[in-house]
Amino acid sequence: MIVISMPLQREFVKELLNDKTVEGITYRFVKQEGMKLFFEVTPNSDAAIKVTKNTIKASKYGSSLNFMVDYV
Repeated sequence: MIVISMPLQREFVKELLNDKTVEGITYRFVKQEGMKLFFEVTPNSDAAIKVTKNTIKASKYGSSLNFMVDYV
């Protein structure tokens, strides 16, 4: 499971990733706690963090968002 910590555009990121497969990583939104978004990722590997960061950065709001991606 990964957690994305971000103060803005959480709904946008949920829509961007939930039930999608990007570069072989499949995302399923689990829950939100404050400014943290929790996603199950398959496969659960180090590549999931890199792919997640790159996907958010490449989105229309990515260049202006402050966020962190970590394992839980």
